Amino acid sequence: MDELDRRLLGRMQSDFPLVPRPFARLGEELGVSEGEVLERVVALISAGLVRRIGPVLDPERVGRVGALAAMAVPQDAIEGVAATIAACPAVTHNYEREARHGACPYNLWFTLTAESPAALAESVAALERATGLPITILPVVRKFKLGVRFSFTDDAPDG
Repeated sequence: MDELDRRLLGRMQSDFPLVPRPFARLGEELGVSEGEVLERVVALISAGLVRRIGPVLDPERVGRVGALAAMAVPQDAIEGVAATIAACPAVTHNYEREARHGACPYNLWFTLTAESPAALAESVAALERATGLPITILPVVRKFKLGVRFSFTDDAPDG
C-alpha cells in the first residue's frame, strides 16, 4: 500500500461523494483518473484491505431496532454455529472472540437488526432453534459512539 492508497482509503471512509460518478470525484480530489481510483479500489478489495463500500446506518434513526448478541459455543461446534448465524439476513456482524471463563463465557458475538422488537425476537428464536444453543441479547442502554475512522497518515485525526 502506497501513499496514494492511504489517501484514498482515508477519503473513502469519510464523506464519500454521493454523486453519479463518485470515483471520478475522488480521482479529481486526489489528482488521478477515475480509472486509477477504480483499479486501486479493486486491488484493495482483492487484498482484503477493504471488505465493503457502503453506508453505516444507525438502526434506530432509520426506523429499525438492533442488538448485540452473545453465545457460549463449544469450540468443536464454533464453525457450524458461526455459519448458521452468518446466514441469517438479520445479522450484520459475527465474530468469534476468546471466552473469558469465570468472567465472561461468551465466545461468539454478533449484531442483528430488524424492523421491530417482535421481528428481532423472532430472528433470535429462530437462531436458537437452528443452533440448539441459547442466545444472550445485550440491548443498547446508551450510545457513546457510532462509526469508526482509521488514520492512514501521520497528520489525519482518528475518530
